[in-house]
Amino acid sequence: MVGNLKQRLDRIESKAQLLAALHNDMIKSMRDDEQRIGDLIAREKQQSDEIARLRTQVEFLSVSHSVAPTRDDLESSRAMLAELVREIDRCIADIGE
Repeated sequence: MVGNLKQRLDRIESKAQLLAALHNDMIKSMRDDEQRIGDLIAREKQQSDEIARLRTQVEFLSVSHSVAPTRDDLESSRAMLAELVREIDRCIADIGE
């Protein structure tokens, strides 16, 4: 009977040790997971900031591209400037006479 009780106590002790080891493993896993969650939250914040910056940049580029003159606009402006310069030259020539 004493031997039977000893065996039962030994089994309970080994189960308690196993349970304590599993508990410690779970605590370590939980801490690792909390660290990973913190890292992922920081990364998500960084990526959100980057997305906002890139969206702003896209908006600025879209606006600047729509404001940029086309080839036809440049040629028209050059022709108008050339005509103005010719007219100024005529006026200067008229004044000189």
